[in-house]
Amino acid sequence: MALRMGKAPGIPMVKIHGRKPLPPAARRALPALAVLPFLDLRETGQDRHLAEGIAEEVLQALNQVEGLRVFSRTTTFPLGGPDFSLVEAGRRLKADAVLGGSLRKEGGLLILRTELIDVRSTRLLWFKIYEFERRQLFPTLEDIIRRVASALELEARVMPRRSVDLEAYECYLRGRTHFYWYNRRGMALAGQMFKQALDIDPGFASAWAGLANCAAYAYIYLERAESQRELAEEASRKALELDPTLAEAHASRGVALSAAGLAEEAESAFEAALCLDPNLYEAAYFYARHCLAAGKQERAIEYFEWAAALRPEDFQAVLLVAQVYHSLGLEDEAERARRQGLALVERRLEQVPGDVRARYLGANALVALGEREKGLAWAQMARRMDPEDPMLLYNLGCIHALAGDPGEALVCLRLAVTAGLTQKEWLLHDGDLDSLRAEAGFRSLIAALEEQQVARPDP
Repeated sequence: MALRMGKAPGIPMVKIHGRKPLPPAARRALPALAVLPFLDLRETGQDRHLAEGIAEEVLQALNQVEGLRVFSRTTTFPLGGPDFSLVEAGRRLKADAVLGGSLRKEGGLLILRTELIDVRSTRLLWFKIYEFERRQLFPTLEDIIRRVASALELEARVMPRRSVDLEAYECYLRGRTHFYWYNRRGMALAGQMFKQALDIDPGFASAWAGLANCAAYAYIYLERAESQRELAEEASRKALELDPTLAEAHASRGVALSAAGLAEEAESAFEAALCLDPNLYEAAYFYARHCLAAGKQERAIEYFEWAAALRPEDFQAVLLVAQVYHSLGLEDEAERARRQGLALVERRLEQVPGDVRARYLGANALVALGEREKGLAWAQMARRMDPEDPMLLYNLGCIHALAGDPGEALVCLRLAVTAGLTQKEWLLHDGDLDSLRAEAGFRSLIAALEEQQVARPDP
């Protein structure tokens, strides 16, 4: 992958020859590992978030081991808990091996019990009980990753990470959960959690990256406040200064630069992130969104498909790539992606009925697939859940445009802009809005957004 170096002074850019993730068909031929959520042994369940976060950290790291296929969190975590043995869960998933364990806190110590089992033979491949201090979390996880890979006769190249305060790490985990609600309330809660993590541990690069992502989202979709753009710039810069080898920091830098309108520099940052870690979902997903906003539709397809391959359970990337296929006239591919994405949405809504984003992206797919009435009903359900969120209102505009109701579509788009969504580029390049482009109301909306951009100071 050719890496174009950015122009932001003082920010270390890393040039590494990376590899893309294997396509799904090739990955299916690899030995398959299931990582189950570690059990919280406290009766109150108050450490469950930490136990699951640690398991996910291990899962994501093992997903980077060459020659190994790791099931996604969404696939494996529902089979965790006392109702399933490791072997039973592994058999249900048709995994070759399964990793599980438990977490217990005792004073200032954490006790983490881990075991790796061969599913077919039920043989114990590896077992260890770790007892460590709070700040030794990451070194402990690095040891787990190496030993699991070794037990599977594979090699893991683990980059050492700076020790992080455990309380800060827990705040960070909560922040990540809130961020992917992808709405105003979730972003506010995520920002609070990342700030709390940094109050506890100011050197936590991942928390700085998370804070940058929240600020950039707020600037693009919620309010065009310069303070948010500046925060995204400063926080992403801080993340990179603290850890130039952290792919997550480069991805957040890309998001911040994209928000500031520095397209080439943003692309350099996203490519640096993917060279460092080709399996970083956030880098591929946000790079795809950047390409779509910039009108680079073929590249948007490449990176949305990349993100979807990394998280097969993710409905967002596959439904957004469907819209890009549609805008290019590739209707067979658009229909395939929409049906795939809709199945993922329905599965998600069975687990989390209140997921607003799943509801309105699913509504879009239903209308596009010809199920107009059901799609509009879903859209109204989403609107009742969060009636003033700009991203929701924008997507309602897309849904009504697809449904052949330009009047209501324009009403929703105006409400979205009034509520804070002012990224003109999405309106210009979103294929769902093609039916509105000849409408005088749409042209006046674009003109108003252009005036706002001219009035804003250069970053």
